[in-house]
Amino acid sequence: MIVEKAARETLTAVELDLGDELVFALAGGDVRRVVLEKSWSTVHETNLADTHQPRHGGRTVCRCACQLRIDGHAVQMVRWIGSQRSFYQPRELFGMRIWFDGNQDLFEHLLENHGPCRPGKRARFAVQDASRRICPVLLHPWCPLPPGSLRIEDCYEGLDCWMGPYWGGEAHGGLDVNHPAGTPIWAPVAVDDHEMFDHVDRGANNNRWRGVHGWADGSVWRLGVSHVIRLLVPEHEPVPAGTQLAEGAGMLTGSHEHSHFTFAVREPGAGPGDEILLDPWILFWQMYQDRRLTAAP
Repeated sequence: MIVEKAARETLTAVELDLGDELVFALAGGDVRRVVLEKSWSTVHETNLADTHQPRHGGRTVCRCACQLRIDGHAVQMVRWIGSQRSFYQPRELFGMRIWFDGNQDLFEHLLENHGPCRPGKRARFAVQDASRRICPVLLHPWCPLPPGSLRIEDCYEGLDCWMGPYWGGEAHGGLDVNHPAGTPIWAPVAVDDHEMFDHVDRGANNNRWRGVHGWADGSVWRLGVSHVIRLLVPEHEPVPAGTQLAEGAGMLTGSHEHSHFTFAVREPGAGPGDEILLDPWILFWQMYQDRRLTAAP
């Protein structure tokens, strides 16, 4: 299958099966051809006899890998899951910035019963022209940013990064950031519409928020936060970027008070429900970049 995409003002989310070709037009008009040739995953280390039998205290680190052929050149990419290297830098190759988000092969080792995160096709990527940001505006921090970068030890029990092996064997469908109950949750971009789609007062086991932002290029971002204590902006009202919209980290947080973040992209022309899930770290990565751009020495 040939998938044709062009660089726009926001990043492109794409999933490929083996043999699929991404034809990606850069901002200057040059075209890159990216073919997914191979995809695999391995367990780097674990203290479990069987990662399909997770248990409290279980710890696992996995690697996702793929081989691409970009304009005829073989390129191998590795994505670490469950270690500090999960907070990775995107690759800049052939004028593109490429995030290798993960592959289906990971789920030969991990279960998917801790929130959706399995790619819809063999491998999942986010791609952007290397001269552009992931979006045309500065991103406000979603929550107070830990100094320097996110740390794996601050992802719940040091396990719950995006697709991280919770209890050593359950891929985690979100990114957890440990911080105290009541920590402010801000809108990283302007939110067009938002709601608490789950609430304990309505019989759910958690308080879960989601908001959407539609971009001028036709793409839509869906943002999510769980473990919310309360909303500070009424549902379905627009939320300006930087507004504190909630107090977080205070409902069903388990052994560590934390907020659970999710991120999905609906490509231009796709229908509701056809979003592609991505690692929220991509947003946090841009937030850290923007703090460096705007902070005084």
